[in-house]
Amino acid sequence: MTPLRAHLPRRGGSARAFAFDLDRTLVAVGRAPSRLARATIQEARGMGLSVVLVSGRAPSALIPFVAALGPLEAVVAENGAVIEAPWGGRRQVIGGGVAQQVRRRLEPISGLEVEYGEVVASGSWVDRRTIAGYLSGLDIHLVRNRDRLMVLPTGVTKASGLGLALRRLRIPDHSFAAIGDGENDIPMLRAAAVSGAVANAVPAVKAIVDYAAHEPFERGVQEFLQGPVARWVRSDSSGRRSTSRS
Repeated sequence: MTPLRAHLPRRGGSARAFAFDLDRTLVAVGRAPSRLARATIQEARGMGLSVVLVSGRAPSALIPFVAALGPLEAVVAENGAVIEAPWGGRRQVIGGGVAQQVRRRLEPISGLEVEYGEVVASGSWVDRRTIAGYLSGLDIHLVRNRDRLMVLPTGVTKASGLGLALRRLRIPDHSFAAIGDGENDIPMLRAAAVSGAVANAVPAVKAIVDYAAHEPFERGVQEFLQGPVARWVRSDSSGRRSTSRS
């Protein structure tokens, strides 16, 4: 196992929530959640943590995963642009107007393959500058997620969307642990009190987290949860008991 860096937690947040990426983190692409994946998420809830799924996928694509994983406190979809907290409650969409402008720019371009969500546009585009040129003047930024580029409204990240979800749940900033695998997870991981990467994460993610797991996918999530996150929860509980006695 990779040793935990520095002291826990990095940002002084209390142990309140567990945020996780889906594709290539909890599950391999194209796979349904395994029994271990489901048990790991329930284990997080058993620790008293609110569990939040944070994904680049559109909300409609997440429904079967949420159903398989069991109760979740919130879902952040489209890389932070669509928030449901609590899950099944009011949906908040960030930057829908910008998304319409992006679509109007990209749809007429012959041969350009684009996948559209409610807000996010994405594709397996190699030339970042060409895509940026098509969208010049719009209030957007480009985010790399392994072999894909995502077009998002300026300021929208997994960290910003998760922050909105946690505020709806009345959970203080930075009071969460998070794990991911791709470049688009980095803002969320930097904001976490305790951050982790699965073994199959890209090097840029492993370089900035507190803990890089030895195992990939759900086994790596379980390793992170049972190691650093469990220690964080125990430490926070001990600190609160000490404070209550003083």
